[in-house]
Amino acid sequence: MFAARCLGVSLAMFVMLYVPLSVLVSRCWKLALRWLRPASARRLANLLFFLRILPLALSCAFTLAFALPSFLLLEPRTTDEAVGTAPLVLGLCCLTLFALGAIRGYRAQLKSSRAIAAWLEGASIMESSSEAQILQTSKHAPSFTVAGLCAPKVLVSEEAVALLTSGELRTALRHEMAHVRRYDNLKKLLFRFSIFPGMKHLERAWSEEAEIAADDAAVASFSDALDLASALIKVSRLSPVQPLPEFTTGLLHSSTALTARIQRLFAWQQPPVQESRSRGWRFALPAVAISVMCLTMSYSSVLVRLHAITEWLVR
Repeated sequence: MFAARCLGVSLAMFVMLYVPLSVLVSRCWKLALRWLRPASARRLANLLFFLRILPLALSCAFTLAFALPSFLLLEPRTTDEAVGTAPLVLGLCCLTLFALGAIRGYRAQLKSSRAIAAWLEGASIMESSSEAQILQTSKHAPSFTVAGLCAPKVLVSEEAVALLTSGELRTALRHEMAHVRRYDNLKKLLFRFSIFPGMKHLERAWSEEAEIAADDAAVASFSDALDLASALIKVSRLSPVQPLPEFTTGLLHSSTALTARIQRLFAWQQPPVQESRSRGWRFALPAVAISVMCLTMSYSSVLVRLHAITEWLVR
């Protein structure tokens, strides 16, 4: 009975934090961007990803660092107290969220695996590095695609290889390798698992900024920008922009975003030298250190107060 109450209370505390945080993020992420909008597309993509997984990360951290220890340390193990209606209902809601997220992730992975297996039929290795393999696929596969989660591969169709110049092919591959280095497909798996209604617009905004960030990573000069813009135009003419399986990332994201990306590349300018990240962390470290110190000093009292809340919840 103790283990059942511990599980019920932990899941209840998780869902009690996860749902309000998810509602807050889904309603206020655009407002947060107005106040925190970074200078580069990469930082904006990182910010959007951080906001999207914030409810899941905070809920897990709070449950493991506070809710679970408070129950294990302060709850008597000899009592025959029942689980309680509220923890039972909230725990079932939490398990339902986990199950739906796992089902969504499994279905997306199954669909992606089938598509990738079909694309890889008759594929040959173009280049192999420590980051990812670059494979040439048949003409029926997408022109440029990053496929896979933990060990992604870059797939290039034989039509794209024949159509593009060496400079265009090089910049397009740089774009795809940027997705590989940032594990963008793996991030999509986290999105599928942390299920909550109203997050589609945030996920779409992250996807568009991730494409722009990959464009920036592929371009180091105006000639590179022209090569990538030309590659986008040529590839878009091979076939219309179509939705890809969930855990793949194509060079062509959407027709609307494609137009904006091409215009942005034609207007490319050398970005200004940005301040190093270490300097920004210097200002944040004192606040982080003070917060950790205060939390360490008051940790036991926080556990006691939280246990009182869980006792009220069980009753």
